Amino acid sequence: MRIAFFRAMTAAIVVIAVICATGLASAQIIGPVQPDQPPVVEPPPPPTPTPTRPPVVGPLQPIIEPEPPIVPTATPALPPMVTSTLLPTVAPLQPPAVQPTLTPQNDSAGAGMQVSSGPGDKLFPAISGNSIVWYDDRSVSVQLYDIPSGNTSTISDATSTPIGLPYELAIDGNNVVWTGVDPQAEGDIVFLYDIASGRLQQVTNGSGMPGYPGVSQDYVVWIDGDELGDVYLYDIASGNITPVTADPYEQLLADVGGTTIVWADNETEEGDLDIAVTSPGQPRVRLLGDSGEDSYPDVSSDGNRVAWISVHDNRTAVYLYDVSTENVTQITGESANPDAVAVDGDHVVYSDWRNGNLDLYVYDIRTGVETPVVQDPYPQSYPEISAGRNVWMGNNTGQWEIYISDVPAGPSPGPIEPASVQTSPMGPAPVQTSLIQLTPVPEGEI
Repeated sequence: MRIAFFRAMTAAIVVIAVICATGLASAQIIGPVQPDQPPVVEPPPPPTPTPTRPPVVGPLQPIIEPEPPIVPTATPALPPMVTSTLLPTVAPLQPPAVQPTLTPQNDSAGAGMQVSSGPGDKLFPAISGNSIVWYDDRSVSVQLYDIPSGNTSTISDATSTPIGLPYELAIDGNNVVWTGVDPQAEGDIVFLYDIASGRLQQVTNGSGMPGYPGVSQDYVVWIDGDELGDVYLYDIASGNITPVTADPYEQLLADVGGTTIVWADNETEEGDLDIAVTSPGQPRVRLLGDSGEDSYPDVSSDGNRVAWISVHDNRTAVYLYDVSTENVTQITGESANPDAVAVDGDHVVYSDWRNGNLDLYVYDIRTGVETPVVQDPYPQSYPEISAGRNVWMGNNTGQWEIYISDVPAGPSPGPIEPASVQTSPMGPAPVQTSLIQLTPVPEGEI
């Protein structure tokens, strides 16, 4: 019963943070004292899935107490509540109809192009190649945006209603996954949508409480379990489901890229969260981290790099792991307070509070140089990156919209590093290994 509570706890932490930081409900963590600036509107509290579960340990958020903020004049509408009822359905779902195209607009700061429009907040974007997906809180749906054509379509329907929480929507290539509900199912369901064919199907059968799905070209991963959730792997070609973990420890926030599987795991002597890294068929899991909470992992689409956020005594930084070399590097200073991170190719993108509100930065792995993507008085968060493009949700207009920009070119490769970024090797990471036996699970039992 851990997963639903952690989702509810995450939403509660987010709401408390924004009440302190802006006086309104928000989908962000608490930030530092904000200077005088235009009013800032933070994202609304997302709906909490039901049923609730008993409390468990979850990753810590960086907490910095602010002074009383300026109260914004615009308040976005709250997302509707999503619930689950009745019996499971196992038949493949039909794809929904295409919605009218939305007209891209330039954002007021000129730092990216707005690709969403219309009433309501657009939240938690993900990108792969020429496709962007996000959660629309007004229609309670998953939206798909095609970059070359500018067309936007709805890819969820009444039997695959998405849960409006972060880390419940992912995309890679033509594969889109999200956690949602079907009114005829007992519990939440992981859905898989194929952009090329328009086929929408269930990965799980609605009998459990799955969450935090990730997807690659070949696999879907997620967390599921009543008391202590485990990691599960779905082979898209064969349809086989395999447990990646089956132990008494916590697993959270799964992701997959190429053949690299990652999640946050508390299998340590201290019981804090570390980053677990493995691949299908491998009996060993590598744990990355030190004392403190290491969480919110993201793996590149090729599976070669893993980025995450580490919190230790309210000192928060972004770390990067190279799968081939096994090197771990700290890529931000500990005063930046990042709230979300993503990695792809040679770049890491993250949002942080260093200027008193959430701005975006991109780090070039080849040069060790950080470049601002957006620095303005408005909040930007939940960035994602793919094929040289950044996407994020920004509140420049009084409601949350989706923005896109090219990755800044930055300087030519060289030894120069910006003075504002404390880029330093973490040194030999305290790495632990443990054995995990991959045991096939008969289809339909999860």
